[in-house]
Amino acid sequence: MFKDIITSQVSSEFVSPLFPKQGDDVELKIFTGDVKVKNVAVFTNRFGLEWRYDMSQESSYYKCKVKAPYKPEGLRYYFSFDYEDRIYYLSKKGFTMWAPCAKDQFFIVTDYTSPKYIASSTCYQIFPDRFCNGDKSNDVKDGEYVFNGGVVSAHTFDEIPDEYEKARCVDFFNGDLKGIEEKLSYLNDLGITVLYINPILRSRTVHRFDCIDYFNVDEKLGGNEALISLTKKAHELGIKIVIDISINHTGSDHEWFKKAQEDPECEEASYYYKKEDGSFLYWQDVDTLPQLNYNNQKLRDIVYRSADAAMKKFLLPPYSIDGWRLDVAPELGRTETDQLCKEVWREVKTSLRGVKDDLYLVGEDWNDATEYLEGDMWDATMNYFGSGRLLRSWMGEKDRFQCGGWGHSPELEKYPMDAYTLAEALKDTENASQDLSRFFRMNLFDSHDTPRLHNNSAIYDEDIYKGVVMALYMLPGMPNIYYGDEISIGGKLGSVEASRYPMVWDESMWNKGMLNTHKIMGALRKNNDDLAFASAYYIPLNKNTLAIFRKGKEKGYLLLLNKNEEVQNIVLDNQIFKGYQEMKDIENGENQKLDSPLSLPSNKSRVFILQ
Repeated sequence: MFKDIITSQVSSEFVSPLFPKQGDDVELKIFTGDVKVKNVAVFTNRFGLEWRYDMSQESSYYKCKVKAPYKPEGLRYYFSFDYEDRIYYLSKKGFTMWAPCAKDQFFIVTDYTSPKYIASSTCYQIFPDRFCNGDKSNDVKDGEYVFNGGVVSAHTFDEIPDEYEKARCVDFFNGDLKGIEEKLSYLNDLGITVLYINPILRSRTVHRFDCIDYFNVDEKLGGNEALISLTKKAHELGIKIVIDISINHTGSDHEWFKKAQEDPECEEASYYYKKEDGSFLYWQDVDTLPQLNYNNQKLRDIVYRSADAAMKKFLLPPYSIDGWRLDVAPELGRTETDQLCKEVWREVKTSLRGVKDDLYLVGEDWNDATEYLEGDMWDATMNYFGSGRLLRSWMGEKDRFQCGGWGHSPELEKYPMDAYTLAEALKDTENASQDLSRFFRMNLFDSHDTPRLHNNSAIYDEDIYKGVVMALYMLPGMPNIYYGDEISIGGKLGSVEASRYPMVWDESMWNKGMLNTHKIMGALRKNNDDLAFASAYYIPLNKNTLAIFRKGKEKGYLLLLNKNEEVQNIVLDNQIFKGYQEMKDIENGENQKLDSPLSLPSNKSRVFILQ
C-alpha cells in the first residue's frame, strides 16, 4: 500500500522557509512517490478556523503555499488524500481515516529564536577538574580547607578518583580553564564546535553545583581572567562556550545562606525556602544545597533579571559565553505549594535574550521535556529521554529508571531493543514536541551523571558501540560527547565518581580507532546545514539492522546501524531512496551504486553519503 512511502516532516525537504516569520508564505510538501493518489490537500489553522488548500503535483511530491499565522499562534497542519476511493489523513501520528487531533498535527513555531548553528554543531562536555591542568599556580593543596566532613586533597591525573564516602567531593585533580584552552586545537581537530563545561563559578566542591558566588569564576579554575581568555581563543576557532549553572539552589557556604542561618529575619533568609518548622528546604534533601525561593523578586533581579544580573554578566563582554546549561531545570521553583518553574524560565529566556539574541538555553531533564520546548522557555533539553536512554537500551542495558541507585549500576535487559522498537521509539520521542525543537536537542548517552556506556563490560562490544556513537551524530539535534569517550577513557559502574576519571593525555593509551570514528563523524557534521535540517527516517531492515536516513536538499546521509552477529547483505529498495544513484562510505571512501547489495560484517555499522 502507501505506508512508509507517503510521508512528510518539518524539515528542509518539506518546508520552505523552514523557520518562517509571522505572515510569511510557507511552501509545504508531501512525498507520494509512485503511489497513485488524488485530491491531495493540506489543512491548517488561521483566524481560529481550519482551512483547506489543494496541492499541485511536482515529480514525487505535492506542494502548496500557506500563510504563517501571527503570534501567539503557530503553524499547525496535516494532509489528506484519496487512495482507491477512500480518504486518508497524514499527521505525525501516521495514517488515519479521521482528521488527526491537534496534538498529532505538524506544528511550527513562527519567529523561532533558537541559534541555528546548534543543528550543525558537535558538542564536547568537560568536567573541568578532570580534564587538563594548565596552570599549576592555582592548584588546590592538601588540607587547604575542610567542607562537608571532608578534607581537601590534591591528586594527579594518573590516579583514580575515590568514592564519595572517602573523597566527600573535595578530591581535586586541579584541572582548570587554562588546561581547556591548551587543548582547543585537539578539540578543533575532533570537529567540536560547542563546549559544554560543567559549573565553573566559585564553590567548595569538585563538581561546583554548590555555588557560593554567582558573579565570579572559581579561582581554583583560574578565575574570571581565565574564562575571558578561554572564550576569546575558542571563538577565534569557531567554538562556542556553554556553561553549566544551577539557579535552583546555592551551596551551603554561600554568604546568603550563612546570613540566613545567623539571622532568620534578614533579607537573605527570604531567598531560601523554609519548612513549616522553620528549617531550610534542600534540593533532594542534600544538606549542602539549600533551595532558592523565587517568590522573592529581588532574588530574580540578582540572578537573571536586572541589567547587572549574574546570568547576564557572563553573556556580555569580556566573557561573552554563548549559553547556559540549566541544572535540575524542571525542579526549579517547585515545592508542595509553589509551582513557579515555568514562570521563572519564561522570564529567564526573555531577560537573557535581551542581551544575547543567539543565546542557547539547554535544560537538564531526564524525561519528556515537551512542555518546556514550545519556544518560550528552553531551546533544548539534554536529550537523555530521546537518545541516551534508547541507545543504551539498544546496547542491552535496562532503562536506568528501572534500576536502583539512580541507575549508576545498570542492569542487563533480557530483551534489548530491536530495530523495529528503536525506530518507533526514536520517531515517538521526536514527535512529542513542536517540530522545530528536534534540531536543537543536545543528544547524549554519557555525562557526568551517568556511568560511561563503554565501561559496562557486561554488554560492551566495540563494533556495536561504534554504531551507537555514529547514531548519536546522525540524529536530529547536536551530539554531546562526554570528555574521554572518544579515546575509551577508563571508568567503572556504581557511582558518579566512577564516571569522572581524569582525562588521559598519553596518546599511547588512546583507542585510536574510536578516536578516528569520532573525527570522521565530526567532520561529516561540521557546518553541514544540509545534514543539520534534513528529514529523518528510521527504517528497520531486519530485527537487528536499522537504517537511519537523513534526507537533505542536496544529499542523503545514511547510517546502517547493525548488531547482527552474521554478515548481512542489504538492498536499499525503499522509495525514500529514489533519485540517488551512488553512495560513498565515509570511512574508507569507497563508492558503489545504490542498487548494489551492501555487505555488513558482523556487528559493524556503516555510514554513507548518497548522491
